[in-house]
Amino acid sequence: MLQKDLLKITKWAFAAAVLIWMIGWLMLIPEDLSAQIAAVAAEAVKTGRLSEDTGISAPVLWLSVEAMKLFGINQLSLHIPGFLAVLFGLFCTYRLGRVLYGPESAVLSVLVLTTAQATFVVNNELGDAAYLAACYAFIMWQINSYLKDKRIHNLLFSLAGVVGLTFLKSTFPYEVHQWPSDPLLTLVVTFSPWTIFLILGLIELVQRVIVPEHDETSKKALVCLLSVTMPFIFAYVNPFRTTMDVYMAYPVAAVVTGGFIIGRLKSDPESFSGLLAYVHAVAAYAALALLFCLVWFTFPADNYYGLIHFMALLSVLTWLIFFLRVRNKLIVGCVVFAIGANLVLTTYFYPNIYEYQAPAKLGILARAKGVPQNRLFSYQAGAPYSLRFYSGVQVMEVNDFGKLVGMKNCFVYTHQHLLGEFRAIRPDLEIVGSCEEYPRRILDFRFLDPNKRAAYVTSKVLIKL
Repeated sequence: MLQKDLLKITKWAFAAAVLIWMIGWLMLIPEDLSAQIAAVAAEAVKTGRLSEDTGISAPVLWLSVEAMKLFGINQLSLHIPGFLAVLFGLFCTYRLGRVLYGPESAVLSVLVLTTAQATFVVNNELGDAAYLAACYAFIMWQINSYLKDKRIHNLLFSLAGVVGLTFLKSTFPYEVHQWPSDPLLTLVVTFSPWTIFLILGLIELVQRVIVPEHDETSKKALVCLLSVTMPFIFAYVNPFRTTMDVYMAYPVAAVVTGGFIIGRLKSDPESFSGLLAYVHAVAAYAALALLFCLVWFTFPADNYYGLIHFMALLSVLTWLIFFLRVRNKLIVGCVVFAIGANLVLTTYFYPNIYEYQAPAKLGILARAKGVPQNRLFSYQAGAPYSLRFYSGVQVMEVNDFGKLVGMKNCFVYTHQHLLGEFRAIRPDLEIVGSCEEYPRRILDFRFLDPNKRAAYVTSKVLIKL
């Protein structure tokens, strides 16, 4: 009965999660590593060679190029390889959970990983996090299968996975990540809404290692602990880590969480209806309060649209917690919260944030205007990758103002405050569009304050000479 219920919940949760992931694929690509992958891959498809030496992992770039060759040069094509990597990671997570804990825990592990906040974030990006997690889950599956059955082919497959993992992370960005967030803090936030269960599961594993009941139980607990710990050690010693490098540990963390929950449901079902249930309900409403602040205060012009989604989530969750009689209420509540919260974020909050992506939006305008190849210039504004990708042409930096204003039939991407200088010499210029830009990848909470936002954005303009 439990396995049948879990399968039903997992199917519906997976379908809803995939829908939200696909909605996220329609959002603008932000000016970060994702934009670099998009621009370089698109140019490689057009020219047949890499236009520049990058720090992008070669397999990730190759997969992006091949996807564009198959499905066309567009941002949806770029998400297909990562989506397939996530699916493979979920399959390996299921197999690992089945080896370590059994079929019921395996199904729940897939549900946990599918609805973890980090999985929604990773599906919106084009980096290597999904590939690393899939490779690592495959390695752990094969190693644990070898420890259980002593079949040599499992050991060989695990070594092949290690080689793949090495190739995926063989190159690094040229500079330290702008926001080297703490891996443990990242885990606490992005493993929600399952973080509490993961912590309890890890505590239980430590207890089994310290006070073993059986040798096999102790060995399995030690392997699980090491499997979760290794990616964090890697993240802490890596000077070039990115925020989502720790996602590599999430498949094993999902297995630990699934094993803990199923173990408690079988041995002591009432343990999830007491203090733990109340703590989780309080945490859920605290998260809802934060979500309300993001919806209501950050973007007042559109907050009624976001508020509709929020109130629907609040109503469903309250009805589920206090009034609905259903089996496995805590699991269902976590799934409903994860899906509902990410629906609000993906349809309302993220799109409003991406309104401040000037290079991407002006690149779209440049393409619509039919910008010719080698006629898009940047003056004192860099050569953003998202501008290159969305315009479909190379962006050339020119710092010689006199040379630039003497050109004809060209487009110039520059700062809004420099517009007067161009207009003084070229009154015939055409303003194609202007947009505000928030240049930092991770949000500064002061930017979320509408009254202070102007101090943290810059204005860019695209002109035609």
